[in-house]
Amino acid sequence: MKTATIDRVRIFTSGNSQAIRLPKKFRLSGQTARIKRKGNTLLITAEEDAWERFERGIAGLSGVMGGFRRKQPSAPDRRHSLFP
Repeated sequence: MKTATIDRVRIFTSGNSQAIRLPKKFRLSGQTARIKRKGNTLLITAEEDAWERFERGIAGLSGVMGGFRRKQPSAPDRRHSLFP
């Protein structure tokens, strides 16, 4: 099992916000990220593209939707009309 990498980072103030400088090996893709606090721990994850998430969700439904197909009769209904 690979052990987690722990590095020391610098905390600084940028305007009215607190910021950290991430080392190159911790860079995230994209322009935005999500952050969650759990006690004294911060979890930062790259925010994925909304369309990619949507397309992955639709692809996941393809197996589920197969059971909801409309059942067509094999031959047309040949009942006689009540009104000629």
